[in-house]
Amino acid sequence: MRERFCRSLLLVVLPVAVLVPLSQQASSADPPARTPGKLADTVAQLITDLGSNQRARRESARRRLLSLGPRILEHLPAPTTIKNAAARTAVRRVRRTLERTAANRSAQASRITIRNRPRLEELVAAISKQTGNRLELGPLSPGQRRQRIDIELDRATYWQAIDSMLSLTRLKLVHQDGIGTLVPGSNRPPRGSVALSGPFRVIATSNPPRAIPGSQRQLVPLRLEWMAEPRLRPLYLVCRPANFRALGRFRNNRTKPLKPRSPAATLELPLAGDDPQLKLRLDFETLSKELPRQISLTGTVDVWLAADTQAFAFPARPASRPSVLRRAGVAVVMTSTEITSAANLRHDARVTITVQYESGGPSFESHRLWMLYNRAHLLVPTSSKTPRRIAYDRFETPRLGDGTAELVYLFKNISGPKTGWKFVYEAPTQILKVTVPLDFKRWPLAAAASDD
Repeated sequence: MRERFCRSLLLVVLPVAVLVPLSQQASSADPPARTPGKLADTVAQLITDLGSNQRARRESARRRLLSLGPRILEHLPAPTTIKNAAARTAVRRVRRTLERTAANRSAQASRITIRNRPRLEELVAAISKQTGNRLELGPLSPGQRRQRIDIELDRATYWQAIDSMLSLTRLKLVHQDGIGTLVPGSNRPPRGSVALSGPFRVIATSNPPRAIPGSQRQLVPLRLEWMAEPRLRPLYLVCRPANFRALGRFRNNRTKPLKPRSPAATLELPLAGDDPQLKLRLDFETLSKELPRQISLTGTVDVWLAADTQAFAFPARPASRPSVLRRAGVAVVMTSTEITSAANLRHDARVTITVQYESGGPSFESHRLWMLYNRAHLLVPTSSKTPRRIAYDRFETPRLGDGTAELVYLFKNISGPKTGWKFVYEAPTQILKVTVPLDFKRWPLAAAASDD
């Protein structure tokens, strides 16, 4: 039922982004930043100009708002608060355009620049700060944390930085709950081929080939292992084998194409689970009984992302009245917090919020897909500076309307004092379809399966 629900939602017409090669990506920087107060005043004056009787003035204001970029989204008022009808309509259109721009940018690879042989702890902090991906050091000694890393990065992508760092250290990367952690361990190179495409790192491997019964051909099972930057919210992957081209290299360096096993198929893979390494099965077959020694693969895959996520943080304590936060066309209301205490300083919490998108109707339907995989957590103070992150036990949706959802989060068996808690809810502004080009260089084919 859940998969059928997801598929039906994918029929909504949504923005499409294409990940271009890193060497071809243009700079997407906004005009020079202004101080928050001056920027807010500028935006307010331009919104007033949107209601002018002079067409040239209205058009100039619209263009200037768009040129300021997505950073003005937090300064755009809710359309319902604008009295002038022309200005109200124009603000809605400007907001939609800037949200699409922000979403497209968030789907591109993040970048990092660092020099001067940083210490490991400095390098990790720089990658985390510059890319927006939470990266931490696991149980390492003080000496390991302070070791110098002979590395220089100039606008490298997150995955380029990670691969370079791991190649110079005896560490490996593990992902959990959107956080990357470096822990001791061997960093063995993958036995297949790696493709870095924007914010994605994909490893192509092959399972042992086997004969196809009643045929002279051989089945060559390929697997694509997916990893996305932790800051992203990939939801769903759609792959068509017909969009891929596989080449086998045979004896005497001869190359021959391999045929997709099911060229008319559409393959789907949910990406929103807790497993950061998800494999897509992609089967090809040879044109004869001869097996290639190496294989290469190129193609494209469509990935659906919950893009441009905004975080809303509220004090998690009983309050006399609701608390409201607005950001990027999304309003979140902390309706109530109920805390039930038991023995031994253990507590249960029930947090009720209301989420409202300014764009309701069909555009809100796409957000329902994301709500199956939403992110929310409690932050509980600890003796250290880093608060403890508590995942919710389950959540409920008592009400789901046009652009509005009421959500209830239930947290169980929380230890310690019940003061200083914060509830954090993460809401995307758009559901985005991203076309991901992949190019896997030749790698050795796995040994054929035994006949036994």
